[in-house]
Amino acid sequence: MPRLSFILTVAILNAFGLIASDVYLPAMPHMAAVFGVANWRMPQTVSVYLLVLAVAQLVYGPLSDRHGRKPVLFAGISLYFVGSLGCAAATHFGAFLAWRMVEAAGAAAGLVIGRACIADTCSKQASAKVYAVVYPLVSLSPALAPAIGGYLASAFGWHADFLFVAGFALAALLMAMTLLPETLPVPDRKRHTPLAGFADVLRDNAFRRYTIVVCAIYCAWFVYLTQSPFVFASLGLREAQSGWLYLPLTASIIAANLLVRRWLDRWAYDRIVTVGIACFVLGGLAFGFVATRGVTSVAAVILPMCLVSLANGSSLSLAVSGAVTGAHGHAATASGLVGFFQISSSALMASLISAAWGTGSVVLASAILLFALLAMAACISPRRGGECIE
Repeated sequence: MPRLSFILTVAILNAFGLIASDVYLPAMPHMAAVFGVANWRMPQTVSVYLLVLAVAQLVYGPLSDRHGRKPVLFAGISLYFVGSLGCAAATHFGAFLAWRMVEAAGAAAGLVIGRACIADTCSKQASAKVYAVVYPLVSLSPALAPAIGGYLASAFGWHADFLFVAGFALAALLMAMTLLPETLPVPDRKRHTPLAGFADVLRDNAFRRYTIVVCAIYCAWFVYLTQSPFVFASLGLREAQSGWLYLPLTASIIAANLLVRRWLDRWAYDRIVTVGIACFVLGGLAFGFVATRGVTSVAAVILPMCLVSLANGSSLSLAVSGAVTGAHGHAATASGLVGFFQISSSALMASLISAAWGTGSVVLASAILLFALLAMAACISPRRGGECIE
């Protein structure tokens, strides 16, 4: 296992994307009124952010495989900082959207290079154990970011949410400069064209199947993040109240991560992935049940999502690790590709679902059940009787 300082730094880098995407979720209904746009436009700001975050990862992967991890990382953190300040200073919807794109372009560096640093220093099994430590820390961000953001927005206005993200970027830069070693020596850097690395990774069957699992779980998660503020608002909850409702989900993610770390020494890698997908399907079925019965309460939203979050804490982390540390031999390029598919699919789905069907508990339940069934289909192997990923 790498040193604790290394793991903490990588965890901070992996949290870049979620911190910036989640911090202002409780404030979205108020921001829609301030900018003078319809409610459905605010989830689009998350979707655009995620699309840029996805595409930028395709750039950072080959760049860091060619030039090393730290120089590329420092450039990305600088963009993240500037974009966050721009969001805080925005006075109309168009400017806010533009600065969100800059912020996302910088955030992508933390995701790609954080995962690549783990792959540089660990085997597949050891990487899974590192992720079992990193993901509980990263998983705090989807709960703490909305909780902190809801408080800051209530006390100081929504602009304070993005000043908080800018401060987070500065702290991450300091940690990366002092605690993170360069994990890709000059002799190991790739000199081929980026397209060659992409082709090698995409030909890897394990990469493809792990990536489908990652995308299904992440699509469900981000549809929930963009739909739930409006579901909670319809139940009469204020920003500061709804922000705390992400904490039970984080508790489920952390619990699953801790169990995975214990199970890795006892169970087959892919069996653990399968157990997580089973929880995902159960959560989707529970959402479908309460939606068809017309149940409208906070518990009817939170409890099924806790089951889905168990898959987020188990199958997601293992599938990401398996995709990046495969036989393809291109860690950062694979990290960029899995991040691209993960983020772009979730951005597109969150955007299309809100634009086509609006917001509400029935829309949320239907989408999560659909993604759960997709993950199950990817996980089942005809030749291995249901064990995931051949």
